[in-house]
Amino acid sequence: MSSQNALKKKIEDIFRTSNSPDELFDTFRQAIENHIGDEEVYKILLWNKALSADEICMYAEKLCRDYPNLSFRIFYDVAKILEANSVYGNYYSLALTYFNKAAEANPESFLPYTAAAVMYNKDLNLPPFDKLTDFLIAGMDKVERKSKICFTLVNLYKKKGNREKEKIFQRLGEKYQKEGK
Repeated sequence: MSSQNALKKKIEDIFRTSNSPDELFDTFRQAIENHIGDEEVYKILLWNKALSADEICMYAEKLCRDYPNLSFRIFYDVAKILEANSVYGNYYSLALTYFNKAAEANPESFLPYTAAAVMYNKDLNLPPFDKLTDFLIAGMDKVERKSKICFTLVNLYKKKGNREKEKIFQRLGEKYQKEGK
């Protein structure tokens, strides 16, 4: 095993098992200094339960500055982590911010939009319905598969009880689907 692979394995093990934010920070710095650009290694760090939401975001921002090619996956994963770690929706707005960053990193992908919609909680109105639907509608101009966003909006408006908007996006989604979009 090469020394670079051995170092990567050691870093991965620390990211997986450490409960110390200080040790994780030092190891993260070591990974960056040694130009380890493997998103799977950093994904392990970001899912580490010892990290706070602020620390997860800090690591993600640094990673995406240093490795812009990883931005879509890192931002998308951070949004999913924040969603999963959210209690009563306390991180849903922040997760929506990271879904937005993922969408900016890969404007053609519908995944950040549909994933953001899945976390909508009608009882708590989290993330805020208007903010969420604005995000999806703005994304429709950018993505290749516009029908995916339309049908996602159909489901959101159905949850909200807005039959008029539900029908509008159903028709639009069907139109895009016929066009292969």
